[in-house]
Amino acid sequence: MSGAEFWIPIVIEIVAGALSAAFVANVVPPLTFGLWKNFIIGAIGGVVLTWLTARTPALEQYVEETAAEAAIPGLPPELLVGVGVAGLIGGALFLTIAGLLRNQLRR
Repeated sequence: MSGAEFWIPIVIEIVAGALSAAFVANVVPPLTFGLWKNFIIGAIGGVVLTWLTARTPALEQYVEETAAEAAIPGLPPELLVGVGVAGLIGGALFLTIAGLLRNQLRR
């Protein structure tokens, strides 16, 4: 796996997580931390959930290359979509959990 093939999925995870967190914060204002903090929280959530997905036996095929795919040069579209979906869900989920915890601790 070359340098670009390594970094492209990571960038997709980060961007998808950040954008989904910003969307959730706009839809549910009590969960917001501010624009840049939302992006950072979402990016972390996207990377974490993708990492956890890669370690789950039934889901790892969606975010990792298989041996057959590794023989073909380039990144398979299934990998890019899987990483993007995991990043979207991770960013939204992490911001939601962090926002709910913060609101609960403020009471």
